Amino acid sequence: MSEEFEIVESTSDKDNYSMIPVAPMKRLEARIEGLEKAGSVPQLQGLISQIIELIRTNQKIINEVIHANLDLRNELAKLPLKIDQMIDEIRDLIKLIESAGREETSAPGPEAMKPIFDQIKNMEEQNKAMMEAIENLNKKIKAGTPVSKILSSYPNMKIKREF
Repeated sequence: MSEEFEIVESTSDKDNYSMIPVAPMKRLEARIEGLEKAGSVPQLQGLISQIIELIRTNQKIINEVIHANLDLRNELAKLPLKIDQMIDEIRDLIKLIESAGREETSAPGPEAMKPIFDQIKNMEEQNKAMMEAIENLNKKIKAGTPVSKILSSYPNMKIKREF
């Protein structure tokens, strides 16, 4: 097996020469060319494209999360003001209920109630008169008074017959 050698001039001294085997250099060049060719393999390019697409999709999701987070922060910032407004409205409602309660607990004066009292007294007198009439009627029925005589005593009374 014969090895090829290349003569290389030394940079430090113009009179010195060195011999370097060419085979290892050619093997390195072949490996570099192989790596360079592997970079253009369609499978590797497809994988790189998928990774880039995944990164883009991930960035879109991150942007949407950031946007949603900002919207949520804005809405949460509005809550204290809305809670304060609701508390004020509840206080107003409680004041309204309290004032309505005070008005109901204070009884109307005797002048306002006089017509009602007069009607109640009138009804009471009518009820007493009806009770007396019913008691008289009951006594007459128990005493054996004929119905025709009882009916003549009370001309406005109507008797309903049940069959």
